[in-house]
Amino acid sequence: MPIKEGDPVVIRIDPKRVYLVKALPQRTLHTDKGFIRLADVIGKEYGSSVQTSKGAKAIILRPTPFDIYFGLNRPSQVLYPKDIAYMIYSSGIRAGSKVLEAGTGSGFLALTLAYFLNNTGKVISYDVRKDMQEAARKNAEMLGFTNMEFRLKDVREGFDEEEADAVFLDMPDPWNALRAAHNALKPSASLVVFVPTVNQVEKVALALQANGFTDVHAEELILREYQVKENAVRPRNIGVVHTGYIVRARKSI
Repeated sequence: MPIKEGDPVVIRIDPKRVYLVKALPQRTLHTDKGFIRLADVIGKEYGSSVQTSKGAKAIILRPTPFDIYFGLNRPSQVLYPKDIAYMIYSSGIRAGSKVLEAGTGSGFLALTLAYFLNNTGKVISYDVRKDMQEAARKNAEMLGFTNMEFRLKDVREGFDEEEADAVFLDMPDPWNALRAAHNALKPSASLVVFVPTVNQVEKVALALQANGFTDVHAEELILREYQVKENAVRPRNIGVVHTGYIVRARKSI
């Protein structure tokens, strides 16, 4: 399908020059390898190429969650793709699901949830900071996601929704929002919590058991990338090891 005006695209010149932009005819992408008029991108197919003003070849790609992660405006730290992927998989959500999230932050978790629901479900994201939600809202608009809503509210006082298919919490004191999450979830639906320290893991896990949740798990994911060169394949010297902990459970009645 040809790229239309306003579609998000990834322009990749080389591994160090990858840009997430919107295909707007009045915009120009400037790089040290030359500029690209985005009007020249419109009408092309994903996977095709254009040349910069200096003759460098640039491939036009359809954005994936990885591209969204690296191309986002990030006023705050965001969750890593390795953690989000497992959180989504373990939650059991699918097309048509209603998903609640707190807090919004830069919006990467909410945007990834919206991406996988593919406009057939809805993501409702809560935060207490208006500035963070505005940044996340702009990121959603740039990507053209229409299945997202933002609520400026402290979820420790309760969610506005009921019968949610999953709740995701990424906040400093999630144990104080467990009763609200329990009230908002369907029976057997998943609650998935991300915390950065083992002290928080203990508090969350014990509070889950005391607030009507079952099937409680606490996990950490380690990802190691390899450098692939002929006769020199080995783990990269620099990588992301510890990022945080995932605590997940399901609502019992």
